Amino acid sequence: MTLQTEIDEATQPSVDEIERVVALAVRAPSIHNTRPWRFLLTPDTLELWADRRRQLAATDTDGWALLISCGGALYLAGLGLAAAGWRTTTERLPDPTRPDLLARIRVDGREPADESVRQQITAAEGRHSERRPFRPDAVSAELLDTLCAAVGDPTLYAAVVMRPDDRLDLAVAMSWADDLETKDPAYRAELAKWVRPDATAMGEGISPADVPHAPLGQPRHADVPLRNFQVGRPAEVQTSSGPSVDEHPAYVVVFSRDDDAATRLRAGEVYTQLSVDVQRLGLAASAMTQALDLPGVRNRVRTLMSWPDHPQMILRVGWPPAADTTPQTPRRPVAAVLTVTRPDPTRAGPSQSGARVNGD
Repeated sequence: MTLQTEIDEATQPSVDEIERVVALAVRAPSIHNTRPWRFLLTPDTLELWADRRRQLAATDTDGWALLISCGGALYLAGLGLAAAGWRTTTERLPDPTRPDLLARIRVDGREPADESVRQQITAAEGRHSERRPFRPDAVSAELLDTLCAAVGDPTLYAAVVMRPDDRLDLAVAMSWADDLETKDPAYRAELAKWVRPDATAMGEGISPADVPHAPLGQPRHADVPLRNFQVGRPAEVQTSSGPSVDEHPAYVVVFSRDDDAATRLRAGEVYTQLSVDVQRLGLAASAMTQALDLPGVRNRVRTLMSWPDHPQMILRVGWPPAADTTPQTPRRPVAAVLTVTRPDPTRAGPSQSGARVNGD
């Protein structure tokens, strides 16, 4: 080991540390659990790349959901480095000639993790999308204010859909958008591809057991309709949502002033931060994106709701079911998403953790 290598190792996270960071990052929520990201560890940065092979052709025509999903992975990667005691600087979309290079994280030195970071790590490791009916108790305005106030970006903010008329308009918009998607054969085929019995074994997609089914004529008692993940699946393999419950979730919307790629990436970071905070506060949440998936629908919903800014995510928030038996969503292994080009003197042979980064 040369002196320069010793210096580099002292001022940069080890490959083992980076692998633990990426193991946390892949826990980020993503549309249909597609996990559309890759990481590249260079001698002095950790890069986040979009994996366009995992972009949903029917559901995500303009790449909005891909950027939201990758933003979540970026947020958790930064959180993991902070928990490991590293101070970082993040450069988003650093190279206009390579638009799939979404971010570079550069380590600036050591900084001890505080208690809030440790609490966030615990919450991040425990969070999952809760698609089952919530308990009927309403979430207090104080908790919702705490949740929304945690967004610390001047270009993004979170707000709760409070007024009964606004909730009714949201229900109409969501129902219309869901009906529009469901009638599209390409959408149904795409959904069937990602809601799959082998999801756990493959580390991607959604297991049918995790998407509760409301039998025909017995809809869930929720004022805003949820995405039907079991469109086209035979009734005999659909999963019951359990006893009917009068649900009273809160609807939290992430808004942005702008709507470019950098803003969408940052909105994904905020969305995942909110998901982690939901878990930390003892609540549960799931994304409701039917009204946001397609750009034309997104714009019409914004007009219908009279929203002055761009909706980037809608979160359904409530109290989790009393019996928490939901299995955690499958995750892709680190080796499938991380490529290491930095020499690692602690390991014999090439330090290659994964396949070639798309576009590199």
